[in-house]
Amino acid sequence: MKHFTNIILLLLILTSCQNKKENNGIAKTEIKEHISEPYSNLTLYDNFDNELILDTISKRRESQFSPVYIGQLTDSIELCYKTSKIGHRIQDIDWGKYRNPKATDLNIFIDTTKTIGFPMWIWEYYKAPEHRVNKKSYPIFIKNQSSDTLSIGFGDVLPMLTEVQDSIGNWKQIERQFIYGCGTGLTEFYLPPNQIAISALRQNYGTNKTKFRVRFRLGDNEIYSNEINGKINN
Repeated sequence: MKHFTNIILLLLILTSCQNKKENNGIAKTEIKEHISEPYSNLTLYDNFDNELILDTISKRRESQFSPVYIGQLTDSIELCYKTSKIGHRIQDIDWGKYRNPKATDLNIFIDTTKTIGFPMWIWEYYKAPEHRVNKKSYPIFIKNQSSDTLSIGFGDVLPMLTEVQDSIGNWKQIERQFIYGCGTGLTEFYLPPNQIAISALRQNYGTNKTKFRVRFRLGDNEIYSNEINGKINN
């Protein structure tokens, strides 16, 4: 009888462990779908028809993650490639009005199912008509999932860098941070709760397969996007 009871207990333990594994798998799937689901049926569009091409990464390339949209998440969003036309800014005299994001405040998602253009170069924003740079790019969705309005960048850029994974699994920065020579007159981007900002990650050609991600850092906290597959030339 004692032997039979032990067998029953063992079967219950094994069944419990199996259910736990299955539940964990389902949970991970649900989390992944939950992250990408808000953007799967979203339409991004612009008013330009110039051909888009793949980009080339150079080791000393300066990063540029300018917003092409900031606002509510809607079914259809028109992108703007001239950052000076995008709102959600405060003047330098009000800097510090909104806090910097904590690690859990932002969800950053690179959507590889969509291709958009690249925003105008930083020094063109105020002197040239709006156009899209002809670099194929993935949209980067940045959602404020906190209950506070957050500071997310300044001038014409968001504080992000591209990272790639090397052959032994380490992540390394492949761009140098864009730095303004002077902060006088710069405006600050802010992002209200449950709203999104959209930026662009250039798509690159190359012979070596690797993984890409973007890193957001404003203040002391670093926030990372999902990882995507890509190619690079060493």
